[in-house]
Amino acid sequence: MPKRPDPSAGRPVLTPLTSPDTGAARRLYAVHPGALAPAAWQPFAERLPADTALSLLDLGNIPAFFTAAFDPRAEPATVTELAGRCLAEIDASAPGDAPFSLVGWSFGGVVAFEIAARLEAEGRAGQLDELVLLDSIAPVPAFKRTDEVLEPRMLLDWFAMYLGAKRDRPFTVSVPPVAAAEDGLPAVLAAATAQGLLPADTELAGLRKLYTAYHGGLTRNNRCTAPYEPAALDRSMTLVKPERSLLPDSGDLGWSQLSNRPVRRLAVAGDHYTMLQDPRTAAVLSGRPADSAVA
Repeated sequence: MPKRPDPSAGRPVLTPLTSPDTGAARRLYAVHPGALAPAAWQPFAERLPADTALSLLDLGNIPAFFTAAFDPRAEPATVTELAGRCLAEIDASAPGDAPFSLVGWSFGGVVAFEIAARLEAEGRAGQLDELVLLDSIAPVPAFKRTDEVLEPRMLLDWFAMYLGAKRDRPFTVSVPPVAAAEDGLPAVLAAATAQGLLPADTELAGLRKLYTAYHGGLTRNNRCTAPYEPAALDRSMTLVKPERSLLPDSGDLGWSQLSNRPVRRLAVAGDHYTMLQDPRTAAVLSGRPADSAVA
């Protein structure tokens, strides 16, 4: 069987998204875990202050991370390995002692947290101005999920959000109880075609193929997170949580267990995938007050 081509090979992990014409620009690095194309960050980038230099750290361009989503036998890069690679990219992009802020979306928030932990361990904690987590689930025992405990209807809800984001429009679907998520795909397809999200002639096999790739990314992230057992940091952090969060009823998603200071929370509209388009998501890193922030 021919080996699947690896599109991550040779692609840069760090890509500048904004380039202010000033030497005093604020440096911001966004840790992107994949799922959506890097272009999903463009609305976020456009709402940042003009003096902010935003660079994307795309984990999908790290081969050991990318390939593990398609091969369950492949050993994925660990959280610490991913953080180490990202920090090396950050240090190479500017003087090693220049301050910067981190924002991590979804699994990217776990890697951003580990970058902060590495900075603390190296005596560089003061170099990090802000740590912002975008609907990221903390890597603590209560929130670690194996494939066996991922509920089918929860998976289908997440997939529906993802499908809507891929088509640049919100999408919800009500699926009856099913034994496995794959059993609910016909209902997802029926709703997607009825709402005009997918062409009427879309075949179930095509949707199933997309779901398989999506689920592979989720399980890869779970395998990366499972052995990771971080200690709490003595620093503040901000959690931005959308209305349709991955876990809407789970408070601060476990991050208070990993900070010795209160976790600031910001509620925004949209869902896990569309939150990058909400102005308040960018506002938390712009220096502007956010009236929806809560302690």
